[in-house]
Amino acid sequence: MSNNEKQNDDLEKLLSNMPIFTDNRSKDEVYNRVHSEMKSAHIDVIKRNNKPFSRWMPLVVSIAAVLLLTLLVSSYLETSNEESASQHKADEQADTMRTMDVNPASESKMEKDMKTTEEAEIENKDESFNSLAVESESLPIQPFNSARTVYEDDLNDGVAFHFSLTKEAYAYPITIIISKGKINEDFPDGWPNSLQLYEQYASAIDEVALGFNDYLPFQGHFVSVGDTLQHYLPKGHGYDEASATTAVYDNTISYIFNDYTYLERLNEDGTPINWDQVGVMGKENLVNGNKKQVYYKQTMSNGLTFLVPKGVSTEAPFTEMQKSVNDYFTTVVPKGVNYEVTEEGNTVVITFEETLDLATLEFDDSILMIEAFTLTAASFDKTIRLENVEQKRWDRFDLTTSLAIPMGPNGYVLNKNK
Repeated sequence: MSNNEKQNDDLEKLLSNMPIFTDNRSKDEVYNRVHSEMKSAHIDVIKRNNKPFSRWMPLVVSIAAVLLLTLLVSSYLETSNEESASQHKADEQADTMRTMDVNPASESKMEKDMKTTEEAEIENKDESFNSLAVESESLPIQPFNSARTVYEDDLNDGVAFHFSLTKEAYAYPITIIISKGKINEDFPDGWPNSLQLYEQYASAIDEVALGFNDYLPFQGHFVSVGDTLQHYLPKGHGYDEASATTAVYDNTISYIFNDYTYLERLNEDGTPINWDQVGVMGKENLVNGNKKQVYYKQTMSNGLTFLVPKGVSTEAPFTEMQKSVNDYFTTVVPKGVNYEVTEEGNTVVITFEETLDLATLEFDDSILMIEAFTLTAASFDKTIRLENVEQKRWDRFDLTTSLAIPMGPNGYVLNKNK
């Protein structure tokens, strides 16, 4: 038997063994069943078509699509801008590095330096605030009563701090009375010299508030070596720019540091300084700025009148001081007052040609004249006596004998609460 015949025989046997299916329903039953199923299916379709959501579905889908698209575009644009800004910043940093000739390996160091710079700026601001706080607590000094000259009796065991104020290319000496209690508080180890007083108080004195220029403290620093005062100056200090600036420097030094014999100006490295228009300078004599001076008066813009010294041009200083030099140096001798000058040992005797009634003068003018006489005499290491005066005593001056030797001109006093 061939394979095909064998397969056909097997198939016939399989079909003959299958069960016989019969349907005993009538035609009407089959029809009614089919009709009922079709009607049910039609109702479901109508229900689905009549749901409210179905008619709005397209619109909702469209809105959702638009919103989604908007979000995607915004996100893309922000990402793009951030990337652009980052790239721009990176380009700037790269340009900076190229300008500074910095290689990429030192980039981390640059970042540290930038942080350090920012921290330094913050510190500088803090220091600026601190600096403002110090200035607001400047040393409170005020003119010493109506007197302009300080005498030993005025000190009350305190100290005369010799200082200097600068105005329009002139240096004016002042004398600040500091109480014994304040000195003991600030210098518990002993009585201070002029350099110690300067270092303690100079930076706290508000020169501008007193009507003068902001000049002190000096640039550089000082060192005391025996009777020599060394001044270490930085480059570009400006004290030698012109003859006027040199004169202010010299006078200010001599007014303040009057207990030193020599001055030595040095560069910061300790080498002798090359002073412009002078040359290399060595150690020089430091002459007391109140020596061999004639005193004149000057009224400042703030209304205060100062006694100001000026070097003599003749050998007759008391005759010379009867005339004004210029607007800065005006005579203290009132108009119509004349006198003769003689000397008795170390005492200068001023004899008025006509009996002088001090009450006929303005009180301030009479005090200024007497004080200027004593200051001028003291600058020559002499005392002074007035003759042919109506009064035997005038204010604090005993006119029957030689007048007291002044400690310094233009008196100020440090407030007692300091």
